[in-house]
Amino acid sequence: MNQNTTESAVTVETLDDVPEHVLRGLPDDVRLFPSAVDKTRLGVWATKSILKGKKFGPFVGDKKKRSQVKSNVYMWEVYYPNLGWMCVDATDPKKGNWLRYINWARSGKEQNLFPLEINRTIYYKSLKPIAPGEELLVWYNGEDDPEIAAAIEEERASARSRRHSPKAKKATPPVPVIAAALSFPEQHSEIGMIHSSLAPAYGFKSRRR
Repeated sequence: MNQNTTESAVTVETLDDVPEHVLRGLPDDVRLFPSAVDKTRLGVWATKSILKGKKFGPFVGDKKKRSQVKSNVYMWEVYYPNLGWMCVDATDPKKGNWLRYINWARSGKEQNLFPLEINRTIYYKSLKPIAPGEELLVWYNGEDDPEIAAAIEEERASARSRRHSPKAKKATPPVPVIAAALSFPEQHSEIGMIHSSLAPAYGFKSRRR
């Protein structure tokens, strides 16, 4: 097979491929355009200034066992005490939302989002201000980064505050927050843990299931 034939076989995402519900669900400060880090994929771009600490999500997809997932490009894995590791798979655009289109940064310098988990649900949070015209890119480096560690502790403090509020006393206490760290099930207490199988595509050092 020659090079031209190989290149023509590559599928390139276009806006025509994006389900209507995804377009409707886009926040006012972002839009979908071709990605700068992966020419075959769409990416999420800021159209307005996004402040540091803004949270997006949750990441939506089908919950499956790892053996049921055919591709690891659009998925996260979340650890559930009663189920073990389960995938949140957004390979099918119809089953995901706009967070599916946020791509991986190729380096820590490009990163402007980081993943975290709240109540077994995955969110992305801005690590720094994002200017209009910048692509939103997530990186998987857990709590080793001091800024990410501080942001996660802020989320944990907020969760503790909500848990001890008068209204929370009448409800089930929320699960504390953690980052998408490299964690093993035996280290799990009451806090959910997530990791991604997407990471190796850009040289990430992560544990694969």
